[in-house]
Amino acid sequence: MKCLNFKKKYRNLLKKGAKVATLRMGIKNYKEGEIVKIVAGGETIGKAKILEVRKLRWKEVKRKDVLMEGIKRKKDLEKELKAIYGNFGKNKIFTQIIFEVLEEE
Repeated sequence: MKCLNFKKKYRNLLKKGAKVATLRMGIKNYKEGEIVKIVAGGETIGKAKILEVRKLRWKEVKRKDVLMEGIKRKKDLEKELKAIYGNFGKNKIFTQIIFEVLEEE
């Protein structure tokens, strides 16, 4: 089973359903309907069903995409992603994975 890993600080947002999407740099191989394991800070949260997978450039990321990440401002999301991936430009391609947590461990 594939796994989506998150930083520990996102554990509560994932459990509350406030974080329902993640942006991953590059083109990732996830499919709609796929069941994945959700892990935050090394702790298994549970399983999630992938609802939608989109490829988009950073410049195409809208406010609703940022809010689904559990973050209020695009600038804050950019800072978070740069801490993980390093610097990237407005044309960098990301895979957006929208999911629904099905069950908690």
